[in-house]
Amino acid sequence: MNLKTVPVGKDDFAKLINEGCYYVDKTIAIEELLSKNSEVVLYPRPRRFGKSLFISMLENFFDIDKKEENKHLFDGLAIQKSEYYKEFGEYPVITLDFKNLKQDTYESVYNQFVFKIQEVYKQKEYILEILDEDESLKFKKIKSGNASEDEYKNSIYQLSNWLERYYHKKTIILVDEYDIPIQHGYLMGFYDKSVSLIRSVLSSSLKGNDSLKMGIMTGVLRVSKESIFSDLNNPVIYDMMSPSYNEAFGFTEKETKELLEYYGLELTNDVKNMYDGYNFSGTSIYNPWSILNYIDQKKLEPYWMNTSGNVLIKKMLGEISESDKIVIEKLLQKKSISFGYDNRTTYQDFEETTDLTKVLNLLFASGYLTYDKKVIDDLTGNTYHYFQIPNEEVRYDLTKMVQSITFQKELLETNEYKDFIRNLLLGEKEEVEKYLSKLLLSISFYDTKESFYHGYMIGLLGGFLNSRFMIKSNRETGSGRADVFLEKNDHSVGCVFEFKIAESESEMESFANAAKEQMKEKEYYKELELNKVQNIQKYAIVFCGKKCIVR
Repeated sequence: MNLKTVPVGKDDFAKLINEGCYYVDKTIAIEELLSKNSEVVLYPRPRRFGKSLFISMLENFFDIDKKEENKHLFDGLAIQKSEYYKEFGEYPVITLDFKNLKQDTYESVYNQFVFKIQEVYKQKEYILEILDEDESLKFKKIKSGNASEDEYKNSIYQLSNWLERYYHKKTIILVDEYDIPIQHGYLMGFYDKSVSLIRSVLSSSLKGNDSLKMGIMTGVLRVSKESIFSDLNNPVIYDMMSPSYNEAFGFTEKETKELLEYYGLELTNDVKNMYDGYNFSGTSIYNPWSILNYIDQKKLEPYWMNTSGNVLIKKMLGEISESDKIVIEKLLQKKSISFGYDNRTTYQDFEETTDLTKVLNLLFASGYLTYDKKVIDDLTGNTYHYFQIPNEEVRYDLTKMVQSITFQKELLETNEYKDFIRNLLLGEKEEVEKYLSKLLLSISFYDTKESFYHGYMIGLLGGFLNSRFMIKSNRETGSGRADVFLEKNDHSVGCVFEFKIAESESEMESFANAAKEQMKEKEYYKELELNKVQNIQKYAIVFCGKKCIVR
């Protein structure tokens, strides 16, 4: 029997079905969505829990443009048996995907946003036949990238109006990962501009829009107090504590068991302890990303690491007080803790103070904590909600994060580390190699996987760079490539790194030469040159066990 493909990293519903991948049927959520008849809905869930695939499923179900070509996609799925299947292919759909709006400047984020709007307009170019001359000119300006900022902020509202006129049916607007540009704006220093952009787009298109049938959004945080929803006061929020849609994201135990058995695997206690433990309003949920990777790799490993967007979490954990760290230690020791759950915790809150309760709410929203139990005090009648780390995979990730933070803080105080940074910026490769080699020998929590070296180097550099530099990384999983760009804020110096992992020491020099050629061929330093960086240092670093060379 030819088994279906394991859909690791696939979030395009049509491709997943057409390419014969295994699909865990979540289509019954469409029935729940239509039966509730809410005008605007927000689903906050952690990263890698199927939000993008969910949005893609809705797009392919509702989109009137693709009605004929999409008929077969839902054959045999749960929604086909529902009375609401009659809604298939009945509405014009606009889909906005914000998950890649995480550039390092607002100008870059805005340019990427404009590009996405252009793509949407190109898909709907057929409506030009019903537009008058002025409307056609406006449409073409937006499509060509020549419209004003205000016109782009109102472009989705405008397009929904035109689509209703064309089809005589109201429009469904889908927004995936709406809070990504807001989080990245907070981290990179242009928070207010990001909030203003997203607020303008969502408010104009999702509130008071007579052409709107339904608006559906996904994200991690609710982002309610920061004026995103001050003008948009109509969304219904279905988070992990809500009794509705508790099986729409992630895999239930039944789904996980069936999925594993299909590929000849068992739902053992080890698998359960590693990837289960999420409590979505009473339903036990497995991490879907990790389960699929486990099936694909046949190894019980922490796959969720480096995928969960933990930069903000790491920043907040590094700023809490020593007494608050005791609470985090309790969590790591498999204990549950009580704190005031608040689904309105937002990025803006962290500018005021690094309050432990807010950090814990962020950990919960991001998937690092899950709901455990409710306890009512017999004496006072007060209700206390307890939370815990869901599984061993998350415990491993959070432990590594805490270790890295502690390591960085201790490291930053040494003169050796300061000399290392100076040598790095001056291009003193022999001295850089000596320092890295010494550190590698001293690390006890050592791991020779490529993910370790990549994360370790970013952690090592990030401690110094937090206040003085901008850092970006790009890693192609499985290729052995891990590129890190350092750029000083005053554009005077920059560094480009190419990391390689050798299996034997005899290969290290050849790997270093290949890394240098790769940097030259791929021109990784071009971005720094475009930013007018005057002095660029290029590093080929090869690791092998606890040894490294720098060329």
